Amino acid sequence: MMTTEEKIDRLTGIVEALASTVVSHDNQIEGLIKVAEQQSAQIRQQSEQIASIERQWQAYINTLPHQ
Repeated sequence: MMTTEEKIDRLTGIVEALASTVVSHDNQIEGLIKVAEQQSAQIRQQSEQIASIERQWQAYINTLPHQ
């Protein structure tokens, strides 16, 4: 049978392990958020580029003779 001191030591170890796991997951979540923000910025930029190309093509099409 474990003494109260041994139980407290064991629980302390478990709590410390859980705390380090939480920190690790927190860091991973922060990293994922950063990646998502970067991807969002890239998607926004690509959307702007596509809109610009669409306007350029429409301007070109408008210069073609109509039949």
